[in-house]
Amino acid sequence: MNPKTQRILVVLFFGVLAVLIFYPNRVNRYVKRKYRAYITVPKGTLNEVFFQKVELGSEVKGLYTSLVFGPDHKLYAGEIDGKIKRFQVQPSGELRLEHTFKPYGEESKFSIGLAFDPASTSDSLIVWVTYSETSSNWAEFPDSHQDFDGEIWAGCMARLRLSSTTGKVVRNDLILKGLPRFGPNEENFANSIVFGPDRKLYFGQGANTGMGWCDCEEGQAPSREALLSGTVLCLNTVELPEKLPIVVKTVDGGGSYDPYDVRAPLKIYATGLRNAYDMVWHSNGQLYTTINGSGGNENTPSSDPKSPYYIPPHPEIHYTGPKDIPAIIGAQPDQNDFMARVEEGGYYGHPNPLRAEYVLNHGGADLDNYEYKGVEADSNFRGFAYDFGPHVAPAGIIEYRSKTFEGKLKGCLIVARMGRNDLVLLRPGGEKKDIVQDYDGSAIGLDLEGGPLDLVEDLETGNIYVSGFGSKRITLFHPLEKESDRFVQNEGPVAKSALEKGREIYEVNCQLCHGVNGKGAIGPSLVDKEWGNGEDDLSLIIKNGSGDGSMPAWKHKLSENQIKWVEQYVLSLEKDGLK
Repeated sequence: MNPKTQRILVVLFFGVLAVLIFYPNRVNRYVKRKYRAYITVPKGTLNEVFFQKVELGSEVKGLYTSLVFGPDHKLYAGEIDGKIKRFQVQPSGELRLEHTFKPYGEESKFSIGLAFDPASTSDSLIVWVTYSETSSNWAEFPDSHQDFDGEIWAGCMARLRLSSTTGKVVRNDLILKGLPRFGPNEENFANSIVFGPDRKLYFGQGANTGMGWCDCEEGQAPSREALLSGTVLCLNTVELPEKLPIVVKTVDGGGSYDPYDVRAPLKIYATGLRNAYDMVWHSNGQLYTTINGSGGNENTPSSDPKSPYYIPPHPEIHYTGPKDIPAIIGAQPDQNDFMARVEEGGYYGHPNPLRAEYVLNHGGADLDNYEYKGVEADSNFRGFAYDFGPHVAPAGIIEYRSKTFEGKLKGCLIVARMGRNDLVLLRPGGEKKDIVQDYDGSAIGLDLEGGPLDLVEDLETGNIYVSGFGSKRITLFHPLEKESDRFVQNEGPVAKSALEKGREIYEVNCQLCHGVNGKGAIGPSLVDKEWGNGEDDLSLIIKNGSGDGSMPAWKHKLSENQIKWVEQYVLSLEKDGLK
């Protein structure tokens, strides 16, 4: 070894030694982050399961924060500026824009939540939405109010009645007003909405800080938590007062609303959820939600009444825990993103001194700061059902319910991971119904560029629709149970119509018997008067064959979608004598 190489190695050795001696926490954080990223890679495998990504046409362009199917089996997409678009779902799975609703006229409202009331029918469309009166760092609206109560208590919830035949908003009732909506990054809001098995409405209310205490960063307006922030809230919609809206500004903001009053229509269901963007009531009876963890270098509160970082809790809360939980200024490292199985009354790790919640997540196990050494988790901390790892940004979540792939995905939770540009599949189970198996969505075709934000499943077909925050459009993921299910697209960006695909299948499989354009050959004509009386039974005949056995059953050779396409093509043929 030459002298120059020896000197370099000596310098490197003492450099590494100095880092280990003087900066052990930095090394610990580095190793910890690498380890966290490694252990949260999904490990399960799914055989004979694959989705085909389908780029839809220009009609689906938009920045959609919520996707939901209505009772009319049409897809409703809530845009970030408050508009709601209604799409007809074609037999192929493609979307055709039918109407655009403007609940606030030409004015924009920053909107996230969108859900149909359980009482809705195809002729009576009742929709609930959450929105803010102000812009945010997500999107700037030049026509929105910039000085609404100092941008602090600008969160709202409304109940809409939409026309089933036009783009008219028949009625717009403001239900909740004065939800906390502030923070230095102006990014956490009243989030997505879901109705529970009890028919009550649940939604996540974002936190106002990174780790529970004033962020107080240079150039940013200071912020603090509100009594209702960082929660899952529950609204009893069937017992609303006659006088609306309900002003839910709490005493910490100068209001009078008390969520602990037994008569309060809006109550705190669970706490400590920093930013629960979306949630789902699973068929196993559990409520699951995604949680975006905090970045590092944030601040936590103290339980010590003598500390300058202490804030007394709400008068209804009588804290009896330890008084020596320290405030951490510049807490490290950045926290992971999680999924919670939310239990009523549970605490899930985001501190809020107004509720006497002082400990971040698992306590000293999650922070490298020496002051937190030995600090244990809050006595009411319920833990997490799944650890996504750092900087994944989990957002939309659904339970996959269709029986495609012979039910292999049935009951799986599917989560949009904005930070990974893909979907991840999580299977709950066991005694606690936490996540017992995870699957990498990209391995089965569920990946896309553009930051997936929300998703919805068409229960009739198993198709998954995903809204992209970066791509500003909806993407279709079509399940391929067999090669013949493959979605065939034109060379251009617009896919073939259902009629075209039906014609292709007919020409290959049906034309030999029924002739060109269905006029008959070996088999009977499909365009004469006699056939015209049996159109309602067409799909059943294609699936099961004719009663006398002259026509074979196609249900084992064609998919449900392909049968629909053939049916639509046959019904489009010009009927002789029926003109």
